Amino acid sequence: MIQIDKLTVRFGPTTVVRDANFQVAAGECFGLVGESGSGKSTVLRAVMGLVPDFSGAILVDGFDTRRTPRRDLIARVQMVFQDPYSSLHPRYPVGEALAEVMRINRIPHPEQRTVELLELIGLTEAHRFRFPHELSGGQRQRVAIARALALNPKVLLLDEPTSALDVSIQAEVLNLLNRLRRELGLTYVIVSHNLAVISYMCDRLAVMRMSEVVETLTREDLVARRMTHDYSRALVAASERAG
Repeated sequence: MIQIDKLTVRFGPTTVVRDANFQVAAGECFGLVGESGSGKSTVLRAVMGLVPDFSGAILVDGFDTRRTPRRDLIARVQMVFQDPYSSLHPRYPVGEALAEVMRINRIPHPEQRTVELLELIGLTEAHRFRFPHELSGGQRQRVAIARALALNPKVLLLDEPTSALDVSIQAEVLNLLNRLRRELGLTYVIVSHNLAVISYMCDRLAVMRMSEVVETLTREDLVARRMTHDYSRALVAASERAG
């Protein structure tokens, strides 16, 4: 579903992603882990088309993101950001935030689809009239997920989707994401500092350090501590101490 080949991203003289290579199968959840500034979120933004200046190749569902019209790309891949409050318009009620996306992209019956999306994420029709500040953090993130699903994409890019939430709410959102992946046949790429989240959600993961992918592991490798790179071992050790 996703193929990254020799992806390199530079911001001025600084290289923030260098020769990244990995593939994500349809229906898979793939994780990106590493310290802050290692390039994880930049990879997601490049896939989403938010980093236009890069070298290498990015294919989503077989389509080259450079040559795919923007409208066609966002119909295939959507992104959920870390802070649900800042990613929702404070003056738009929830229903309008969802329906607007569908109107712009000419999705039929946006009001009916809005109700269906709210029910899909565990909210009710009544929530369509509430503003973001009237919702809890977990509810706002659910709305952000629903908005990402409004165009029926095949891929969701999740940038620290639970780090702004309380631990108890994190579990609810992660379980929701797992259910949606099963029911809708979605493919995920998730960035997280929390290795417990990655272990719970992901089939495989790439470890990034200083702009480079240093190692790719399966969930079983992570659980059994079968790493070949010293940085991966150090990352796991630091996570265990923090836990």
